[in-house]
Amino acid sequence: RRGMENDMLQDRRAAQRLSLSSPMRYQRKGSQLFGNSIGQDISESGIGFISHEFLPVSTHLIFEVRHPETREFVKATGEIVWISNLPHSERFSVGAKFIEPVTPV
Repeated sequence: RRGMENDMLQDRRAAQRLSLSSPMRYQRKGSQLFGNSIGQDISESGIGFISHEFLPVSTHLIFEVRHPETREFVKATGEIVWISNLPHSERFSVGAKFIEPVTPV
């Protein structure tokens, strides 16, 4: 039964995710300040990462990250779709969907 639940959760993702365990940075739209982070995974449709700050759902960010396959830096605009506290930590696990195409930097 548990296997079926996991399959259903996986089906919600429209694009295959690639593991991303490298430094990245993000910037709130309209701000000059960057936040530094560690990426978790990336796909054509979104990105998962760790943040030291709480980012409200619907916040728009500009991401700069090194693509795990091409090793080239890419830039994308995304919108926070979920955030959760990491246990025993002051950090957050965050998911964002891309709202503009990913482009090389």
